[in-house]
Amino acid sequence: MPEIVFSTEQTLALDAIAAGASLTQAADQAGVHRNTIANWRRANIGFQLALCNAQYDRTLLFRENAEELLQLALDNIRGILTDPKASPSVRLKASLAIVNIATSQVPPQKKHPWQIEDTLLVPKRNPSVEQTVHNLHNPTPAAPVQTIRREEPKIGRNEACPCGSNLKYKRCCLNKPHGTPASAAATPPPG
Repeated sequence: MPEIVFSTEQTLALDAIAAGASLTQAADQAGVHRNTIANWRRANIGFQLALCNAQYDRTLLFRENAEELLQLALDNIRGILTDPKASPSVRLKASLAIVNIATSQVPPQKKHPWQIEDTLLVPKRNPSVEQTVHNLHNPTPAAPVQTIRREEPKIGRNEACPCGSNLKYKRCCLNKPHGTPASAAATPPPG
C-alpha cells in the first residue's frame, strides 16, 4: 500500500476537522483559505480517505467513552422512569432518549480501505484521443461568438420616434412588434 504524504497545511486541516472544527476554523488553523480545504475534500483522494478515517476514529472514541458511562446512565433513567414524583415531561424525555439510543444507526464496521487500483492518480495520455482541458470557472467550452450587426443605428428611448409622431420613441413605437417598421406604422395605407 503506497504511503500518502500530506503537506503541513493539509495535516493541520485534517487534525482540526477530525477534532470537530468547521472548515473555516480548520482553514484558520492551517493558514489557508476555506475554499482550499473544500477543494482538497473534493479533488484529493488521499485527503478524502484520511478525513474519512479520522472522523471514523473520532466517532469510535466518543462511542467508547459513552459506553463506559452507559450503565450509570441507564440506571439513572430507570430511576427517573420509575419515580412517581418525577414530572411527566422529564419521564417523557427519558423515554425518548432510550428510544433514540435503541433505534440509532450502528457505525460502519471498519475504516474506508485504501485501494490504489480504484484510484487513477495521473490520467494516462492517449495521443489518438483529444485531451479536454477543464477550467474550474468555465467548465463548458465556449461556442464561437457570432456578431449581430444592425442595418440601421439603434434608436434611443428618449429620441424622437422615427415614425414622425413627434413623441419619444419609448412612448410611441418601442413596445410594438419589431417586424413592423416604424415608418410603415405611421404611414396610412393607400387608397
